[in-house]
Amino acid sequence: MGHSHSQPSAALHLPPSLTHTGLPPRIAAAYEKSWTKITILLSDATTPNAPTGYAITLDQGWYGSMTMRAGPRTEDPALAEVQPAGRMRQDFAVGLPALGPDAPQRAEVLRYVVGWKREMYWFAMEVGNGNGARQVERFEWRRSRGGEVKGVEGGSGWGWKLVRMGAGEAGAAAAEGHGHAEEGVDGLTSDGKEVVAVWANPGTLSLTKLGQFEFRGSGATGELGLLWSIMAVMSCMCIWQKTMQSAITTGVVAGAA
Repeated sequence: MGHSHSQPSAALHLPPSLTHTGLPPRIAAAYEKSWTKITILLSDATTPNAPTGYAITLDQGWYGSMTMRAGPRTEDPALAEVQPAGRMRQDFAVGLPALGPDAPQRAEVLRYVVGWKREMYWFAMEVGNGNGARQVERFEWRRSRGGEVKGVEGGSGWGWKLVRMGAGEAGAAAAEGHGHAEEGVDGLTSDGKEVVAVWANPGTLSLTKLGQFEFRGSGATGELGLLWSIMAVMSCMCIWQKTMQSAITTGVVAGAA
């Protein structure tokens, strides 16, 4: 499976306010201007001039670890972390905080799959909220220029969508069989799967704006749980980091030609 209950390498801190309010339904991501470090600032896109809510730092550069801070400052405690994983370091181990004093920290794995006419990322984790039924489900990030992404204000119409594949063997079979399904309607893909989050690239060239993340459907109701919402955001940032790595590698190759 694509999930793990192992401990992350660092102690992670869950702010009490986050357990009550959850993450904003729409999150704007932007670079913090700096010549010496890579920092991403996350703010509530639903509120004009909202203050920065969280910071994401890449202290080791583009090819190292990534940390989401439990606050807007780079000095704030770590909320979640990402480490390169897998034999070729193409996957991502995502550390998540404990939900309570007696609960363990969690480590989930975001898998990267690339092939002919196909590129996707997927993860599987236990979802659910409160005392209700919980089960392991699979989720897949697909490239998209469909209605969900085009509907993001200020977006370019290009980006990614996070698709809820389902539980058990059915979810696994769906993940194997659909790398890029055609767009569906009303928040569904053409293969009948629900879109639970989207990422839209910025609509205009900018030295600071990265794009915007939005929860959709059951991803926006909170029914999938707080840890899932953190995983959704961090997995999206992993895709962004991989995109930057690819751009750097392509630039190096082109420069050496």
